[in-house]
Amino acid sequence: MIISEKIDKFRTLLRASMKSEDTEEWLDVHFTRPIGLAFALFWHRFGVTPNSITILSIFLGVAAGVMFSFTDTLYNVVGVVLLMLANFCDSTDGQLARLTNQRSMKGRCLDGFAGDTWFFTIYLALVLRLWNEPIPLTTVPWGIGGLVLAAVAGLLSHSPQSSLSDYYRQIHLYFLMGKKGSELDSYAQEQAIVESLKGKSNAFWERAFHSNYQYYCRSQERRTPAFQRFHKALMAQYGSIEQVPQELKERFLKGSRPLMPFTNLLTFNSRAILLYITCLLNCPWIYLLFEVTIYNLMYIYMHKKHEKLCASLMQYIGEERQIKPLVILFDFGGTLDTQGCHWGKMLWHGYEAMGVSVTEEQFREAYVYAERKLGSEPLISVSDTFRRMLSVKLSLEFDYLLEKGWLTIDEKSARKMQTRLEDHLYNKVETTIESSKSVLLQLQKRYRLGLVTNFYGNMSVVLNEFHLSNLFEVVTESAVVGVRKPSSEIFRKAVAAMQVEPRKVLVVGDSYTKDILPAHEIGCRTCWLKGE
Repeated sequence: MIISEKIDKFRTLLRASMKSEDTEEWLDVHFTRPIGLAFALFWHRFGVTPNSITILSIFLGVAAGVMFSFTDTLYNVVGVVLLMLANFCDSTDGQLARLTNQRSMKGRCLDGFAGDTWFFTIYLALVLRLWNEPIPLTTVPWGIGGLVLAAVAGLLSHSPQSSLSDYYRQIHLYFLMGKKGSELDSYAQEQAIVESLKGKSNAFWERAFHSNYQYYCRSQERRTPAFQRFHKALMAQYGSIEQVPQELKERFLKGSRPLMPFTNLLTFNSRAILLYITCLLNCPWIYLLFEVTIYNLMYIYMHKKHEKLCASLMQYIGEERQIKPLVILFDFGGTLDTQGCHWGKMLWHGYEAMGVSVTEEQFREAYVYAERKLGSEPLISVSDTFRRMLSVKLSLEFDYLLEKGWLTIDEKSARKMQTRLEDHLYNKVETTIESSKSVLLQLQKRYRLGLVTNFYGNMSVVLNEFHLSNLFEVVTESAVVGVRKPSSEIFRKAVAAMQVEPRKVLVVGDSYTKDILPAHEIGCRTCWLKGE
């Protein structure tokens, strides 16, 4: 492999390790991550496991802490180097786990334990270093005062700051990338996992991790009551983060994005840099005071802004609930003509009713063939009626079944059977549409109605055929507007044509992927007509 290809591969792997530009810190992107990836590739060649790297990082971090207990500059420089190496290892183990697919619960336990061990050692080292040193401007040694300051800085400041910063980053990724792109967990979920592991053998590490992690999650949740209410309301209204309208997610991200630099400042890099500087200048007490003052001020600001954001969006959701839709956009095929029954099933039931002697698998193959043929060739003209479309579709299916030898009757008998099936299906559609029409007439008295459909340019002919033309203010047809479902753009065009906000539009359709998801994406409300 030439050098340029190796560089391209390295860059690809590096980009894959980044979750989002919103949450990645500049120093990590341009320094820590590239070195960590280089280390990961190096260790991978020698078969070193991610857990081995994590254990190495623990020893390096503890050794760094020991070096910071001395006032000698050389020892402190060694401490800086050791802590940097420990941090590179922390970046390496995760990337190595992804490269080798060696993720384990033991690894997660060790990874969390590693960082805690580093800083426990560092704070203890600073206490020992300051113990006999005089408090600035006095001759009084720090002694117990240094221990108290370190305890406040480490336990009451550093720990909650880091955990909440991590929580806010995961929340941001949750709204940006969905559940799969985030590691946002809850106390309830973790507690359920712990309960499920009780009595299981060979689950020590898993039980240890989740037992500890559930309290970590509970601590985060207790400090964020506004977000908990907001998230609960979102789940009650939309069911999952993927179903939340994009407009609402963008509102949250717009408010959350300015807080991401604070979440980065309150984690490792800024602390490490401040620690390096103050230890090398022999004034580590400044680091501890920064933790208690400046870092806590940033923490308080970040927390208040985030809670305020969630409270304002909670109010927005409340207002959304009060807004009644002004427009209802309907799908046609599978919705108005079959009331939720997929056309594949509709046709198969017709085959059964008419005694067409093929298996469902054989029919399915013929159905897929016909659909692809209709999609790739101009077999339907803009002047064709629904009946004509049905005739073309059935002709394609019967041709396929005859060609395959699955329909074991002569051509003439097959065409008679096809005609009977066509009559049967068309009559069913007429009856169903008449039923749909009565509902549409009632809805038209209160709402503006529109139609969004993947059709062939003949929707106006079909609507005239079934006497529905006067019911729809706007008809958005894929062949006319140049975009098809499941693209959300076709719904965006329909909403624009109705000159109304998406949140005041209700979309009714039978397809979850082609109707519900794209409509949700632009902020419409949805009603899934889930049939057979």
